[in-house]
Amino acid sequence: MAENETTITKGLEYRPINIEFLDRSGNELFDIFYKTKYYGSVKYVKFASSNPEHQEKVRRLLETGDCTEDFYIHEKDLFKYYSHATKTLSTLVKNPRVPLKVKTEKIYDVSKTIMKEFFDYNASSKVLSSSEEVMGLMDDCMSTSDMGFYAVSQLTNKDYYTYTHSVNVGIYCMTFGVKSKMPSEEVRQLGLGGMLHDVGKSKIPHELINKDGKLTDDEFEKVKFHAPLGAEILNELNCYTHNVVSMAAQHHEKFEGGGYPKGLVGDEISMYARICKIMDVYDALTTRRSYKKAMTAYDALTLMRKQMASDFDTHLLDRFIVLMGPEI
Repeated sequence: MAENETTITKGLEYRPINIEFLDRSGNELFDIFYKTKYYGSVKYVKFASSNPEHQEKVRRLLETGDCTEDFYIHEKDLFKYYSHATKTLSTLVKNPRVPLKVKTEKIYDVSKTIMKEFFDYNASSKVLSSSEEVMGLMDDCMSTSDMGFYAVSQLTNKDYYTYTHSVNVGIYCMTFGVKSKMPSEEVRQLGLGGMLHDVGKSKIPHELINKDGKLTDDEFEKVKFHAPLGAEILNELNCYTHNVVSMAAQHHEKFEGGGYPKGLVGDEISMYARICKIMDVYDALTTRRSYKKAMTAYDALTLMRKQMASDFDTHLLDRFIVLMGPEI
């Protein structure tokens, strides 16, 4: 076997990367692999390391754009890769020649991969720290543009997965904050808290989270634990504000009571969590699942206002409907 070949052992050790986020100056701090077959087994072969002589291969690849391979990194280098990707994104966001649509799409894609890593591959909670910088970049884009909810809805993924739902809710929360002219720091907390509101689901069995159809009463009781578990995960990381943690802990509380996990009422529920609940329900209603079609924005908001009003702070819900405007 060639010296630079690496055998995959668990099927989860290597992750695909977007070569657009590699450094054109050749300063990668991680090894890059491509996938091949070797005597019927899948192998990951080193394409380039962090050595300067190997980085010339990366520079040539980026300059020519002649790439027919998919590239991968080892899971141990995930944090390095996402740190690298956010720096590349930051440069992109500052470039006035790059259209806003391109910027937001790139940010959205990186956000999705971060959350997919956490939920689908059981990555360390450390990877979540990358989400704060990414959502900050999204705020930079949105706060300097007239991007409204309709444009945001065109950006978000319409198929429901926990990781896409998380990013969608984060962006909806952030848009609400921007359009409501909230202070920048509050907008960023809203966006980050929305993106992280469901992190507790990483501790719930996948078969329950991904079940097609209605949960049994017993299954639902188990799923309800994701709210306090989410708060626990974020508190343990010791880097998130109370506002962000409250969005994970309280986004299933109901304004007039009867929600979970604590049955809080009215102002007992953080304003951030009340906003998150609206965006959480709205995104769930307007995305497709295997057992239901996506509702239109108009139908979803009509349902929320007429049949679910007691669940929400109606002042915030009405504000959301106004901000959606004639685009729905």
